[in-house]
Amino acid sequence: MARLKGALASKDRAETRRVVAEMLDHRAPLGEHWRAIAQLMQTSGELTLALRAIDAFVAATGNNPMAVYSKVVLLTQAHRVREAHDLLAHLPATVPDAAGHAYVLGNTAMTLGNVDAARAHLLDALTHRPGWGPAWLTLAAATNLADGPIGDRLLAEGAAAERQGAGDFARYSYALGKLHADRGEHGAAFAAFVRGAALLKAEVSYNCHADAANATAAMEGFDGARLDQKADSGSIATGRPIFVTGLPRSGTTLVEQILASHSAVQDGGELNMIQHVAVAAGGVSGTAIEQHLARGGTLNGLAELYLHLLQERFGPSGRIVDKTIDASRFLGLIATVLPDAPLVWMRRDPLDTAWSCFRTFFIHGVGWSFDLADIANHFRLEDALMAFWKQRLGDRLLVIPYSELVEDPSTWTARLLAHCGLADEPAVYEPHLNPRRVVTASALQVRRPINRDGLGVAEPYRAWLQPFIDGYAKP
Repeated sequence: MARLKGALASKDRAETRRVVAEMLDHRAPLGEHWRAIAQLMQTSGELTLALRAIDAFVAATGNNPMAVYSKVVLLTQAHRVREAHDLLAHLPATVPDAAGHAYVLGNTAMTLGNVDAARAHLLDALTHRPGWGPAWLTLAAATNLADGPIGDRLLAEGAAAERQGAGDFARYSYALGKLHADRGEHGAAFAAFVRGAALLKAEVSYNCHADAANATAAMEGFDGARLDQKADSGSIATGRPIFVTGLPRSGTTLVEQILASHSAVQDGGELNMIQHVAVAAGGVSGTAIEQHLARGGTLNGLAELYLHLLQERFGPSGRIVDKTIDASRFLGLIATVLPDAPLVWMRRDPLDTAWSCFRTFFIHGVGWSFDLADIANHFRLEDALMAFWKQRLGDRLLVIPYSELVEDPSTWTARLLAHCGLADEPAVYEPHLNPRRVVTASALQVRRPINRDGLGVAEPYRAWLQPFIDGYAKP
């Protein structure tokens, strides 16, 4: 334990990994402390050790059902949704409590594409806890609420929802907005989303100056020479990941669905692994990379860290789509450390994207999405980043206009495959048939054939979106 504390204090990832492995190999009698170690390893991306540690915790409790539930939580955090779902299904229906049990089963079933089962579990959760915002939020995403009794029940449980905490009531408000939007009640829909966003904005602040400073740092120090530089001599293969970025709700999940329909590609989702590389490098800027090299670090070492974390999650083979949120802020680091990785940027109509972001509840809290003026500010920064990276990276960065992709999917799918070095396969032209798990707000959309329904979605709300329109037009 003393060695582990020392390794953590010095931020020595390799030593931390060695010490935890030794403690597990020697079956150290740490009892409930294994749960904290499991969470530490999961947060670090070390899933093999995380799962071993959570198993040690469960064993130390004599397979207590609540301890087993801790493993369910860890499996969901590690995106091993099928394992989490099956493990929870074998636990008593009162673990962690009746509403929570049904709710987690509903969420995992939804992620796995079992919409009918998800709906049944979520309605069961609401029977135990009427008006519960999290259950209503997922349920609203699982169905069109325009007709039928579910929408009426949502309205009827409004008073119960208001008695809950601000976070849960915010979720209920987003579900209520979805109901009114499905029914074509645009004013009521907008009002519900405004109420939910206001509740969340009070909890998650957005600093426009910090956002701008972060964007500036992301571009600092990346001239053509830096981005053209390959990794160290005898460089390792770095083409396994395929990075797909762009603003949230811009079509990145659709592109991932197309790519993951290929036999050589797995969906990765929002991995956030590149953040560990940024910590190891001391930052994301070109200057930070130069300083890392001056301290004796290597580009190969940074690449190996990313590839190790990728293998921890997905095993040793197959291309992986990395759809990390805000990858635009890491693109110089990615391009330098992983010089063979394809880069794709999705671009959708700004007003449609803004409205889609404003009406979406982001599970990890996207501070700029709660205010239309803040959305405009963030979008302008992302536009500057896209122009910068396109100028620096040239053809290595493929920019895909969402409208063109849905109007002519065959042409753009072929371009996407060529850009990623993938052979042509029939399945990629019918991505809606891919039964993969989807954990983003686009879960249901990507299970339908590619269509134009996402075009012009903001038009009914244009009058209320003027703060975004004005803010986005600023020089």
